[in-house]
Amino acid sequence: MIKTIKKLPIIRQALRFASSLAPYGANPIRYIKYLPSSNGSSTYSLIYNPPNTDSLLPVPPQELWLGYGSTPDEYVDSGKQDIDKMLNILSDVGFAINDNKEPILDLGCGGGRMIRHLNAFASQCEIWGMDISAPHINWLKTNISPPFNFAVNTTIPHLPFSDNYFGLIYCGSLFTHIDDLAETWLLELKRLLKPEGILFCTIHDEQTLETLSDKPFHPITKVVSKSLLSTNHKQNPDILVCGQDSDSNVFYKNRYLSHILSRSFDIRAVVPSAYGYQTAYVLSKKT
Repeated sequence: MIKTIKKLPIIRQALRFASSLAPYGANPIRYIKYLPSSNGSSTYSLIYNPPNTDSLLPVPPQELWLGYGSTPDEYVDSGKQDIDKMLNILSDVGFAINDNKEPILDLGCGGGRMIRHLNAFASQCEIWGMDISAPHINWLKTNISPPFNFAVNTTIPHLPFSDNYFGLIYCGSLFTHIDDLAETWLLELKRLLKPEGILFCTIHDEQTLETLSDKPFHPITKVVSKSLLSTNHKQNPDILVCGQDSDSNVFYKNRYLSHILSRSFDIRAVVPSAYGYQTAYVLSKKT
């Protein structure tokens, strides 16, 4: 007990140090495992603006778009295209939200670009959006909840739901940014998935690199090219990690990723260019 008390000032000092990093340009996610709402301030405020059920859902401010589109219409349309493509792919493996009224999770939901287009299903099933960015989640929970539910998660691979909770989990461009903890996150999502549920996730693979080879000025192409020239780079890797933590861009060879996934999941479909230049994996958990 005495040892614990002596350690408390050290713990408090570490937490104060972590919270002080954001104003100085450091990435706070590396230290406190999520992006906090206040940019270095100890206070912030929110206003609850629940949507009118007779009107269209509001669009978040442009600073929350994450580069998807340059106008509100482009932002909304990009989410519609990705949701429609996902629903078509799920239909091809025999899964339909209309038939399966189990809870849905959009993990890494950002500003709600995709989840907003599930509005038609929100009255028949529980739909959650989660992200490590508190600014995004705060806007969502004060502007489009209801019909959806939102919460901030951390980079630590645990979510506050019971086993076998979700009928559908989808992660658009999430595992493209998870490096060392990818397998642990997959095991957590397996825990959350119902026996008959589906996990839809998109990744960078050989097809991605081939597509980007024709786009030398694309930001990711530049990141990959720089990493391949690094002295730490192994020839012909099965995993290439460019950057660390939330700044990662992770690339897989399909044969290796299939090996990793097959330990816990049955691979129902692999669809190139299902999410921009990313490949989609449709998975059901092994029981």
